Amino acid sequence: MKIWTSILLFVLLSFGLQAQAGYDIKIKAKNYDFDTLVIGYKFGKQQYIKDTLVSSNKQDFHFTGQDTLKDGMYIIVLKPKNDFLEFLVDKGDHHFSMTFDNKDLANSLTFKNSKSNKIFKDYTNFLKGLRPRAEKLRADIKLQDSLGNTKAKDKLSEELNGMDKEVKAYQNKFITKNAGTLPALIVKALKEPDMPKFEGNKKEVQEKQYYYFRNHFFDNLDLNDPRILYTNLLDRKVKYYINKVVPQHPDTISAELDKLLRKMETNEELYKYYLIDFLNEYAASKIVGFDAIYVHLVKNYYEKGKAPWVNEESMAKIVRDANLLYPVLIGKKAPNITLYEKDGTPRSVYDVDKDFTILFFWAPDCGHCKKSAPFLVKFNNQFKDRVSVITIANDIGKEKEEKTWKAVEEHEFNDMINLADFKYTSRFKTKYNIKSTPTIYILNKDKEIIMKRIPAKDLPEVMEELIRLDKKKREKK
Repeated sequence: MKIWTSILLFVLLSFGLQAQAGYDIKIKAKNYDFDTLVIGYKFGKQQYIKDTLVSSNKQDFHFTGQDTLKDGMYIIVLKPKNDFLEFLVDKGDHHFSMTFDNKDLANSLTFKNSKSNKIFKDYTNFLKGLRPRAEKLRADIKLQDSLGNTKAKDKLSEELNGMDKEVKAYQNKFITKNAGTLPALIVKALKEPDMPKFEGNKKEVQEKQYYYFRNHFFDNLDLNDPRILYTNLLDRKVKYYINKVVPQHPDTISAELDKLLRKMETNEELYKYYLIDFLNEYAASKIVGFDAIYVHLVKNYYEKGKAPWVNEESMAKIVRDANLLYPVLIGKKAPNITLYEKDGTPRSVYDVDKDFTILFFWAPDCGHCKKSAPFLVKFNNQFKDRVSVITIANDIGKEKEEKTWKAVEEHEFNDMINLADFKYTSRFKTKYNIKSTPTIYILNKDKEIIMKRIPAKDLPEVMEELIRLDKKKREKK
């Protein structure tokens, strides 16, 4: 009897475990006139389709499966306007039911047997309940300020600050009480760091507050928790920090990306996602100088074997692109190349001795080059006392000579230094990474690249600023 009892207990336990395997979410849709709805999930900055559910009665839908469902934020997408509802899937909380009324999506969503969804709904309802009062206070403060009623304004501001403290207290209690749950993770991540009081004048206090905010921006965000990537808040925070909080200088951004990626290293999926995302973003960036960030990521991560998921062929291309960009980054000494004038006279880029040099890479058949030519001529006439303009024809092959020099005449480039290398002995396209025309580089007196890849029409404005900065630099010396 003892043996059979043990066997029976084992069978019952096994059945119980099997019954809870996978996921089983029942969805009841009221006043919904379609037989399908789509289940999606959040992943970084994107949303992906997980399943399409079909109901015979346009009311009862079943989201179920035996595989492991990633914990995170999910969405129900409804026909016909793609309205959506959000719900959570959390560890130990993969079997529950939910109901909504299509005529009142904002208020009708309810859950059964789901602790995470229930407590998160309680949290959002708490905030929703405070919102009308907070909005009225802000409107009243604005009104009293416009009327010059300082005392009334201060009293209302104090009341609003009291509400802010009330929310923070509720958040702290919520996080502590529900520690370990996805809602607690989300609520904590949404919190800004608590700012201490700083001493000093207004400027000093603002500077200290900024650096404290910057240094503690991610204090409440657990980057080691795999669930955080499957929410809609992580990417917003990361991109806000990089694009708004951090000074927009390539070296500073690169250093901050390094700090972030170090924090993500223990979360392999998160680390992989953001290393790929950062690389793609800065590879495609149109901001002048941000190609240095792309090169930094390739040199310090991909080239050093810190992106093992990339195949050999793709890695070779990524590294090759970065190696081509590296010599022509802003701040680098421009590659010295020798090309030829129409009569065959060799000229080096380093031959010119003015304060600034413009390298204008162009092609006779290039439509954008034709549109840029009048701007370049006008710029040359305006700045030729301090700037040497060198045009470099992009065409290769002896048969292109006549067409190229004819185009020089047509564009009225005569008052500039016009060069070409039809035999391509200088490899100028490779050395200056010329993939399209026109391409412009601006060099200083020391032949360092100080600006590049800007439209010809913007040259006067850019040059005025460069001259101003150069004068300021000389005065300091």
